[in-house]
Amino acid sequence: MRIRFMPHKAVTLFALLAFMFMSFVHEGYPQIQTEQSVSLKEQKEGRTLMVSSAVLYGLWLYGPGTARLLDMDIDSPRFTGLELLIGGGSFIGALQLTKNYRLGAGRTNLILSGSIAGTLYGAGLPVFFEAENEKAYLAAMMLGTPIGGLLAHRLTSQRWFEKGESYLISNGGVIGGLYGVAIPYLANIEDLEDSTQAKIYVASTMVGVPAGVWATTNLIYNKPINHGRASLISFSGIIGSAYATGITSLMDIETPRPYVFAAMLGLPVGTYLGYKLTAKDEYTLGRASLIQIGAYAGALFCNAIPLMAEIDSSNHKPYVITSILGSAGGMWLAHHLTRGWGETTPFARKNLVTPSERFTVSLPSINEWFTLGLMTFRKPTSMANFPVELVRISF
Repeated sequence: MRIRFMPHKAVTLFALLAFMFMSFVHEGYPQIQTEQSVSLKEQKEGRTLMVSSAVLYGLWLYGPGTARLLDMDIDSPRFTGLELLIGGGSFIGALQLTKNYRLGAGRTNLILSGSIAGTLYGAGLPVFFEAENEKAYLAAMMLGTPIGGLLAHRLTSQRWFEKGESYLISNGGVIGGLYGVAIPYLANIEDLEDSTQAKIYVASTMVGVPAGVWATTNLIYNKPINHGRASLISFSGIIGSAYATGITSLMDIETPRPYVFAAMLGLPVGTYLGYKLTAKDEYTLGRASLIQIGAYAGALFCNAIPLMAEIDSSNHKPYVITSILGSAGGMWLAHHLTRGWGETTPFARKNLVTPSERFTVSLPSINEWFTLGLMTFRKPTSMANFPVELVRISF
């Protein structure tokens, strides 16, 4: 059976997105958290990520990019030397510039996302000029990266951003870019020249990224979404796309465009349901991770049913159905069994109990070991019973 994609379906998609937007926006909290109300420890978070990203950019882009702009032979030791020199220098420079780092993990993530967007924008700009020289792309990427980072730094300077909020905003930019790629594909521009197609795809993606960031920022504006819940909301969008694509495959559709449209339709539906279903519970990052693992485990578990029944593997429908049902059941079971679990990050056992409830074993300090060593070496007679605490157990 063949199903032809009709343009009016795009109207349905945009109407659905508008409904989701209005459903999110009506809620909110009147107070906006500022940097002055955040602890100094939280403000200092993110420096490691920022410095590490600077080193990676130095080794991946600026080192080899500078060498190529200088027409160095890629196999020469000078090429490798310059790459390592810029990579190491990036570490020193980033470490020096972040001595008084107070941006926090959330804003750091947004700035790095802006830098990555600047890199991609730089890679796309030469397409509009039909440039064929590799140096044009490298120079544009090297120039676009700091511009994107500085622009994100400027736009996020008005208030404090939590980890969950920044996580969703960054994902919104990625989703917007993917929609920007998918919309020209659904519009079927294959009859145009290759250069024209490339320009349309790049332009649509460039519009989609900021549109996704803007829409997500307004949808979650001033709402208390922590990192754990944010990861579940994003994962729900992925699950929604997977379910929609799987259901479409049950109809024996051969053309690829309906699958792309189904994924675009399922993503906002899954995201909306994820937002609503997680509104009345507490989700730490550890609990959210287990719920996501439960989806995969449930799908794998239920896929064993058609395998045990020796159903022909060429018939994909039983596997699609069991995967959908199993993943949903796995998420529900993991959600139920982890309710009230207080772990903040995966495998962080120290946060499971309060300090007063922990069993602790304390060993001697360096000074106590040094004192014991001197006493043993000198073998005193008048202080033979000198007390030294070797082990302290408290619970």
